[in-house]
Amino acid sequence: MSTPAYSTLFSCLYDEPEPFGYLGCGAHYSVFRSVEWLDVVRAPLAVPEVHDFAVIWDDDHDTRVLDAIEMIYMAGLLSPIQFIGERKGRLHAIVAAKFYFAHSQDTLNAYIQQLNDISGALNHGDSWTTKVGVFERSPDTDHRTALYGLIDADEHRVITYVRNIDSLWNLGAKTFTPWHYPNTNHSFSTD
Repeated sequence: MSTPAYSTLFSCLYDEPEPFGYLGCGAHYSVFRSVEWLDVVRAPLAVPEVHDFAVIWDDDHDTRVLDAIEMIYMAGLLSPIQFIGERKGRLHAIVAAKFYFAHSQDTLNAYIQQLNDISGALNHGDSWTTKVGVFERSPDTDHRTALYGLIDADEHRVITYVRNIDSLWNLGAKTFTPWHYPNTNHSFSTD
C-alpha cells in the first residue's frame, strides 16, 4: 500500500486519508517516522533512533499541521511528542509521560513556549496556539494521561483511541531495525 508524501523530512508509515468511524469531528490518523538524535527526554543520543508519532486529523484533514511539525522537528523539539494534531485553531501536542514528569515546571513551560512560538509564527493565514498534553502508555496510570481536547469527544473514548494507535504502532523512539533485511544480524554502533 502506498502512502502519500506529506513531508520531505518524515516517512508516512500509515495514512487514513479521511474520517473513519464516529469519534469526535471525524477523527482519523496517520503515523510518521523521523530520525532523532535526542531521546524522549531530549538528551543527546550517541546513535540516532527512529521516532514514530501519530498525527490526529479532524474532518478537514488540514495538512498545514505538517508545516508546524517540520518546524518543531528542526528546532529539536519533536522527540517527546507521541501524538499531534490541529483542531479549532489550536495545535495539540501530546508528549510522553517520561518526558513530562522528568522535568521541572520551568523547563516544561520553556518547552511549551517554544512550541507556541513556532505554531504562532506559521505563515498560513491563521495564528495557532499550542496546548500540551501528556500520554502514559501504562493503563494502570490513567491519571497521568491528559489529552486536553486533542479530539472533541469523551476523554475515556479518546484515551482508548490513542492507546489503540500506540498499541498498533509502538509510538516513540526506538532502535532502528532494517525492514529489508529481517533475517540478518546487522547492528549499528559508534564503535
